[in-house]
Amino acid sequence: MMQSVFKPPLFKAIFLSVLMPLVVVLAIFPFRELFTTTDIVMLQLLWVTWVAVRSNRRVAALTTLVSVACTDWFYVVPYFTFHIENIEYVVTFVVMLIVGLVISHLAGELNTKVRDVQEHASNSRLLYELAKKLNELDSLDEQKQLFIAAMTAHLKVKCDWHVTQTNNVMYLNEQQPELGGIAFAKPLTSEQQALADTACSLLYQVHEKTLLRQQSAAIAVQAELERSKNTLLRSLSHDLRTPLATIMGASSMLADEEIELSRDVVKEQASNIFEQSKILNQHFDKVMELSKVNKLGENITWQKLNVSSLISEAKARRQQQLSDFKLTVNAAQNSACYGDETLLEIACANMLENAARYGDGTADMQFIERDNEYQLVLINSINRNNETSQDEGVGLGSIICDVVAKCHQGQFELTLNEQTGQAKAQLIWSKQHG
Repeated sequence: MMQSVFKPPLFKAIFLSVLMPLVVVLAIFPFRELFTTTDIVMLQLLWVTWVAVRSNRRVAALTTLVSVACTDWFYVVPYFTFHIENIEYVVTFVVMLIVGLVISHLAGELNTKVRDVQEHASNSRLLYELAKKLNELDSLDEQKQLFIAAMTAHLKVKCDWHVTQTNNVMYLNEQQPELGGIAFAKPLTSEQQALADTACSLLYQVHEKTLLRQQSAAIAVQAELERSKNTLLRSLSHDLRTPLATIMGASSMLADEEIELSRDVVKEQASNIFEQSKILNQHFDKVMELSKVNKLGENITWQKLNVSSLISEAKARRQQQLSDFKLTVNAAQNSACYGDETLLEIACANMLENAARYGDGTADMQFIERDNEYQLVLINSINRNNETSQDEGVGLGSIICDVVAKCHQGQFELTLNEQTGQAKAQLIWSKQHG
């Protein structure tokens, strides 16, 4: 990278190199009898050194020449002329000129290197901040807007994004011109061009990383859908096959003319058919509810909900199943959350239904609000003597809760602790849309 050259304004350069040396000699002029020519030269070199440190080598060199001229004009006999009678003054002025030019050169080199280091540090800081902020965005449009704003502010050159193939466009990737590139309102220096090239390369890498992350997320979603589909099919297979087998067995026994059945046996088999038909009807209701949840999940309506009202509405959805169920709710009256009201009611209703079916008739529900999520936690004791048929199953109820949680960027967890004899169901969903 070429070294940058600091160019002060013209008025400032004239002030430092011409006016100030004149001011210095005029300030000392009334006291010239008290100073030797060497003292004057040292004072002038002091000013030359200050100018060399504060400005560039050209201004410092000009200051040296003006200082030599002023010293000769005001302090060397004959005064107010550039004629030099004593040869020792020539040596003094030559040494002063050489020393001043050397100081100017060395200070100029130092200033140039310092400015280069500062510029490199500024560019590195820009690239670091740009990389950090770009990685927080998920779309190329947002990344391009941030990129253009950052480059315009840093380079002090207006720029814009172009998707058409035109001249003076710095493409994101030369092999993929369809992605577009950045165009500046005026030509850039070599240093700015190098920085812009590096920044475009960084933007392209972030864009590729974003695409890979999105593809990975899509693959993960597809895998999750396949897993959920397989789980649903297994649950349906179990939940439907067993009642159907019982109904087919009982009905075939009743239909067989060669088997003589007593009145009590006929009544028992008819009762079995009725009970299993009710189980099948419940399963079909679950299937319809799951279909409704999937449909509603396509367009989530986020709204502020009162937690106590949400739980009350969920209990009302299962009024018949929860008629003898005792629920203790640990949530303040004014507790609120954000989410889809219908979906959350359905999930909460399924949690309560499972607790009533497989518990001892009592349960505790707690609402927890964290920094990034909400939680509905239901804890109940498992009734080990529950005579409810295992053929009924609760797979679809858990699946419905899981689907509702995923629609809200959350998850559903069901934990059974055999040692304590407790079941813990947690419906967790995100606050990010709230």
